[in-house]
Amino acid sequence: MMSWFLPRTAFARAALIAAMVIGLSQALSLVFFARNAYIPGIRQAAELTVLHADLMFGEDRDPEIGARLGGAMGIRVFSKRQVIGDEAPLVFRPVVDRFRREVEALLSESVTVLYEDQRSPVLWVNAPSFKGKWLRVPMNFFRHYDRYLLIGWGVTVPLLAILAGLWIARGITDPLRKLARVASVVGRGEPTPLLDDRSGTREMQAVNKAFNRMASDMLYAQRDRALLLAGISHDLRTPLTRMRLSAEFLQDEELRAGIIADIEDMDAILEQFIAFIRDGADEVPEFESLNVLIEEVLQRHDRTDIRLELHDVPRLMLKRLTFRRLLSNLITNAVKYGAQPVFISTAVNRGEVVLTVRDHGPGVREEDVPMLLQPFSRGEKARTLSGSGLGLAIVKRIVDMHHGRMNLSNHPDGGLQVEIRLPFTGRIVPPEALSSRVR
Repeated sequence: MMSWFLPRTAFARAALIAAMVIGLSQALSLVFFARNAYIPGIRQAAELTVLHADLMFGEDRDPEIGARLGGAMGIRVFSKRQVIGDEAPLVFRPVVDRFRREVEALLSESVTVLYEDQRSPVLWVNAPSFKGKWLRVPMNFFRHYDRYLLIGWGVTVPLLAILAGLWIARGITDPLRKLARVASVVGRGEPTPLLDDRSGTREMQAVNKAFNRMASDMLYAQRDRALLLAGISHDLRTPLTRMRLSAEFLQDEELRAGIIADIEDMDAILEQFIAFIRDGADEVPEFESLNVLIEEVLQRHDRTDIRLELHDVPRLMLKRLTFRRLLSNLITNAVKYGAQPVFISTAVNRGEVVLTVRDHGPGVREEDVPMLLQPFSRGEKARTLSGSGLGLAIVKRIVDMHHGRMNLSNHPDGGLQVEIRLPFTGRIVPPEALSSRVR
């Protein structure tokens, strides 16, 4: 429950904690200051006021000594109140109330204390034992503490402390933010700059060293995997070719057609392996029209049952061959695992270019939708069909490379719908710009 009220960022949480600690420290300082500075002064002023009243109005009064004490304290006696007392300001109210309570405790009777705001604040004090007289008591015990100095101390010190806390928090969160930016591109296999492991705190140096080592290990592992799969795919091509040539000499036509079909399926799977390994990192992006690329890819497919709804969309920075592979995989997947007709549309929505490919098959189970984007995973209905399960995984990798978003869903009217959203900001967005944003 409490986490709902906490800020979401480490920087804001550090600022909140600093503000709470400083606020508590200021409150305790004010309590300490009041108990050890103000309250003793107020109590002494109340005792002198009561002593002056006893000397002036008490049974054992001594007006001469009372006048000397009043002169020393600045206390004067008036037969009536000279001015109308004002409501004490908020900063004076605790002091006035405390003074009244101290006088009442000493006199054991109700006391009226009014505040007069002059150049130097004054209290008008009256009690039944004063015989109708009023004492005008200067607040000398308060004069020594400048209200503006107190307010400045109460505001400036916390502000400076909070700024210092924010500066410290920023020094902690900035390396974490940079680490997050670098981590977002490491998984793509893109080259990433090494994090600085020689400056900052020892803990951040240790984290950066560990991250640099992990990124290097991942890069080597990815290269080894690519070489392994490429080698296997390449080495299998030769025996497959020999098997196809041998099959051509078989007399049984049905057996020959079956073997050749199986060899073609194996060759297609190997082609997908190579396409999955080939990430397009070496391809130079170009300023391309998505509609033109769709038309080019469809020239290699039977367009009888493919319906197009292409709207004017802005050109984007795309890796031409890589994105053609994306389109080919989407169309092949829709035709092979779905049912025709296949709808392909482009549009602009909320500053993004939207590509939609939909078939009219039975769709997939909702629990299988997340698995379709994983390598070597396919929906339940495709388990009996040939294929490697890499088609949509390759599409997802290419979409990520172009900073887009991909969403799979079952269309309400039937069939699987693939929606790809590519950012359009009115300027060129190179596909490899993610790693270049890391400084």
